[in-house]
Amino acid sequence: MKKRRKNGFTLIEVAIAVVLIVMVGTSAIVALRVGMSTISGTQNSAVAASAIREFREFTFHESIDDMDLRNGTTMTPVLGDGSPMPNTDDISLKISVQAVSDYNPSEVVDPATSRTRVVTVTAMRNEQELMEALWLIAEH
Repeated sequence: MKKRRKNGFTLIEVAIAVVLIVMVGTSAIVALRVGMSTISGTQNSAVAASAIREFREFTFHESIDDMDLRNGTTMTPVLGDGSPMPNTDDISLKISVQAVSDYNPSEVVDPATSRTRVVTVTAMRNEQELMEALWLIAEH
């Protein structure tokens, strides 16, 4: 007499299938979290870059003396026209202005002897640095 196999799966086959499904699901969740984190970081960088660019536009026509007054200050992001930049409530800009030689911008000098400055702006979110930019300004 032949033994007939019953239709269906054995307990071991079901257990292996469940383990495989859990592993695939876990991998998908981890990949999704990493992707969301990357998107968030990219968005933060884009907002920081825009805030710094708008600050540069806002201060473009300011004199060296006006820029010297901004040294060591922190401000909220503004658009080029001075109005508040939207969606930047938790971002701040730290401004540093340093006098450098008119002939050698890598040489720091007394502000009274030069009309050239290096402006450094650091975009911060919740006391964490997002981005830093610097540029040279001069008045002659």
